[in-house]
Amino acid sequence: MSDLAIIIPAYKKIYFDQTLASLAAQSNKNFTVYIGDDCSPEDLRSIAERHQEDLDIVYNRFENNIGAKNLVLQWKRCVALSKTEKWICLFSDDDLMDSNCVEEFYSTVDVATNDFDIFRFNTVVINQHGEIMNRGTTGPQTESSAQMAYNLLHGRRGNSMPDHIFSRSIYEECGGFVFTLYAQGADWAMSILFSRKKGMFIIPNAQIYWRYSGINISSNAARNKNDMICGHLDFISWALVHFEYLKTTALDITYEMIVEALRFNLKMVMLYHYKGFNYKQAPALLFFYHNKLQLSYRESIRQMMEINGLSFLNVQTVKRVLVKLRDKILKRS
Repeated sequence: MSDLAIIIPAYKKIYFDQTLASLAAQSNKNFTVYIGDDCSPEDLRSIAERHQEDLDIVYNRFENNIGAKNLVLQWKRCVALSKTEKWICLFSDDDLMDSNCVEEFYSTVDVATNDFDIFRFNTVVINQHGEIMNRGTTGPQTESSAQMAYNLLHGRRGNSMPDHIFSRSIYEECGGFVFTLYAQGADWAMSILFSRKKGMFIIPNAQIYWRYSGINISSNAARNKNDMICGHLDFISWALVHFEYLKTTALDITYEMIVEALRFNLKMVMLYHYKGFNYKQAPALLFFYHNKLQLSYRESIRQMMEINGLSFLNVQTVKRVLVKLRDKILKRS
């Protein structure tokens, strides 16, 4: 039995062969690949079979598709395919890794002095052609959960699910992954949750290549924004509750700093990831800014105006509409 399970929730075949080839090229083969076919309409099995001589592959095709709307549940049932491996990497069907990633992971585990539960690679963003779009930022070798979250929310760290290798023990101790609609922010929540006790260790000298392809969930965020924005609000709501422990802990990151970082993150995600919000979402977003992120109605309206600019109608019209929404909410309360 190997010590590492590399688990792939699979659906698309377009880059799947490249992904498996990057695993087959690993200099250290002490891992088993578990493939959870999410009832794909494409023939993923034949691609997996082409790599069976070079990889220890366990292939399972699920009878129903759930990843389109409940990706976190798909992640969970794919992890359940694995056995007793100590370490888990939840990869994807379109990303790549350097050929020394597994070797560097084992070397890092041997020298890490804090018995970490979660490790992370630095990430390079590539496009559909494999061309580099963004080399990302490199943080310190070790970081507490709160430090990592604060910097992540401010855009000073990269972070996605395939970047990580975590212990099976911390996965089970935390009850698995954090649920959010469309898994928005669920990878960040996992990283924050699993690193709370011992912090995060960055694996040097190897990288993951996260593909911004135009066909995955993240790439289509602006086109499916209604539900996906709700998913990101799920993440922020979870983070606000999770970090309440900072209220009574003397650390360099305070709860107020996390709240400020969450406000910043929501604004940046709304502007650049979801490309603004639909007018029908205004009441819920206004309510969220005021009641969850502790902003006055005036400041909440200003934040929303900055996110959508003039895209509603014009500044004065939008302002009047949002003020009416505020007044309605106040009457109800």
